[in-house]
Amino acid sequence: MLKEIGRQLDSDIYPKVMNGGILALSEPAKQNPLLSKKEVNHERSGQSRPEAGAGARASRRERQTAGCGASNPPSQVIEPNLQVKYEGELDAVRDAYPGARIWRQPDGFWLLTESSLLHGQQQKALFLTGIPFSPKRVIQSWGFWVAPPLRYPVWIGPRHTNFPHGSICAFDTGDNVWRIGDPIVHLLALYTLWAFRHLHLKEVGRWPGKQVAHIPYERIMEFKEGEFCGCDQSDKYYRDCCRGEDLRRNLMVAYGSYLLQTGGGVRRPPDSVMNFVRFQEEPPRLGELLPEVTPPPKKFLFRKDPCKRYDWQNGCHPF
Repeated sequence: MLKEIGRQLDSDIYPKVMNGGILALSEPAKQNPLLSKKEVNHERSGQSRPEAGAGARASRRERQTAGCGASNPPSQVIEPNLQVKYEGELDAVRDAYPGARIWRQPDGFWLLTESSLLHGQQQKALFLTGIPFSPKRVIQSWGFWVAPPLRYPVWIGPRHTNFPHGSICAFDTGDNVWRIGDPIVHLLALYTLWAFRHLHLKEVGRWPGKQVAHIPYERIMEFKEGEFCGCDQSDKYYRDCCRGEDLRRNLMVAYGSYLLQTGGGVRRPPDSVMNFVRFQEEPPRLGELLPEVTPPPKKFLFRKDPCKRYDWQNGCHPF
């Protein structure tokens, strides 16, 4: 099943995400969701949940970038309508993800959910997701493996996570897959699919389906030759696309640029997140971890990559 779903993802066929975060093969008729505007969805008793907003589309690729969240001091502004909406969705979240736990704070809540990924799979994915009540704040989530004989959850990353805090980067926002105010269960479905891709990478040895990485040194470090390339020519494998051009670069210069653009190139969850996931005692404060949505600085414009001229406005902001 793991390999079959991986092959479907390679063909832009996206799986169903059932209750409990279990993935199932999709019908071939749902091929190329960018054209059909179908997206991963939860199903219960054979009935699909509605799509995530008008015109929502399935995530075509995973995006990895240096700035999915700004680092400015977070705003304490709360949008009452957004609070009512998210609070009203918690029953649906518990229904789709049995055992979900919620820790409330004045400006939002923490959500801990578990996805089984595949029937009979012992290794599961655990997600700690911060949901703010402000449209100016970034929803962020961290993914972990949980399975016997592991004593504590183990961070899934770093592939397709954000610098420097290792939060999940699960979709290209240019596709409008999920936007602020869309159902939380749809966001959790995207996280579930992200974790499945990591499981496929771990067991099969390659990332299934389309992906994006606009920093050349990222591709050199992380992409395998038989994976789809991270540039705009995403229908080509890396070995047939950007790899040759990437390797002809001055690698020392490319590495220095990578460190500059990513703030040191290190990704790992904050200690407060790791400690809470392990012991589930006092949760971290949302205001200390969820940044404001702010325009990126001009120095982070990426316009010299011959494979793709990305800029920050096309970066991986969660909404």
